[in-house]
Amino acid sequence: MSLSLFGTDGVRGAPGRFPLDAATIARLGAALAEEAGAAPRIVIGRDTRESGEWIERLLAGGIRSAGGAAVGVGVLPTPAVAFLAARGFDAGVVISASHNPVPDNGIKVLTRAGEKASRRHEARIEARVAAARERGSAPPAPVAPASDAGLSDEYVAHLAAVLDGAPRLDACRVAVDCAHGATSSVAPGVLRRLGIPVVAVNAAPDGRNINVGCGSTQPAALQRVVVEQRCRLGLAFDGDGDRVILVNHRGEVVDGDGTLFVCARHLQAAGRLASNSVVATVMSNIGLELSLRRAGIAMHRCPVGDRNVRDEMRRRGVCLGGEQSGHVIFSDRLPTGDGLATGLEVLRVIAETGWELADLTAGLETFPQQLVNVRVDAQPDLDDVPGVRSAVRAAERRLGDRGRVVVRYSGTEPLLRIMIEGPDP
Repeated sequence: MSLSLFGTDGVRGAPGRFPLDAATIARLGAALAEEAGAAPRIVIGRDTRESGEWIERLLAGGIRSAGGAAVGVGVLPTPAVAFLAARGFDAGVVISASHNPVPDNGIKVLTRAGEKASRRHEARIEARVAAARERGSAPPAPVAPASDAGLSDEYVAHLAAVLDGAPRLDACRVAVDCAHGATSSVAPGVLRRLGIPVVAVNAAPDGRNINVGCGSTQPAALQRVVVEQRCRLGLAFDGDGDRVILVNHRGEVVDGDGTLFVCARHLQAAGRLASNSVVATVMSNIGLELSLRRAGIAMHRCPVGDRNVRDEMRRRGVCLGGEQSGHVIFSDRLPTGDGLATGLEVLRVIAETGWELADLTAGLETFPQQLVNVRVDAQPDLDDVPGVRSAVRAAERRLGDRGRVVVRYSGTEPLLRIMIEGPDP
């Protein structure tokens, strides 16, 4: 019997209902441990959602039932758990629904290299869970994982190294919006440790306020704070801290496309842009592609999802890639997006050039882009839906080579996303 648990970014859903019901979570923990080898050690981190500890105990029970040891590090960003997984663990798990609304939660599986599990790896886990259900055996009982909160210090030291050798930043005030999520207990402290003045907002999680009117998807509050507090930079994280949206000193939003442009140009100038190329997704603005081309930098597109970005980067030997939504990967540091590390990289560019972010993005052309999300009850293949592909082709003919239409399903929510862009509003 086949079983579908994983979407484009792990398992997502409402806690208590399939695929995040107690039995499935516990069996998933056991399957993960079985896939990780003999007597595996598995690190577990979570965001601030109130259902996180319940899911953690179920996973830990499943892991123990299969002969593994679960080590809980508490609330930590996804990239922190990825970093730790690659330092002495056999696998990692993040309990988070990222930018999704509060009622949702999710489970992301990481390999011993700190990478998100491949689709093939996820399929093997699904097969094990399906087999356990088919046998009808009782799911493992929940247990508390062993706790080692001190492991987070290793991640903090890793972040601090991003600014090694950079000019002083003690006059560069930074505002951070932690989305009441996983970066709340990390980002302000890391910046202060580096001598950077910090204004922190939305950093008081209560289990029910993650992503509510704040963070990378709703940066309006941060924009006001940056202007009112005269900050040079604002950093808006999502709930699990693997993406960041920037705000310049004027209070203007700079998305992941802008971050890619700034970092690519800086790496190019330093002779450190591998293959003189970057990777972006089909959702990145065509203006980014044209602006990079004028600078002598090639841009390669891939499907949406930071796992797809990572795979394409590896295939092309590229060190920088990302998504418009704010996932940016510096492969020489970590094989996944890290919002805080990305913010520090941009701070390094500001410090080394002496320019404001607004100046650094001045050469980036952006075409008007409209995104519409349509809620759907099912996701049939779009090729099987009458009229969709012909309508897209007709629109593309009208736009020519200076515009695009992208129609795709969300991999994390029941939405059909329709994006259109061109040189004219």
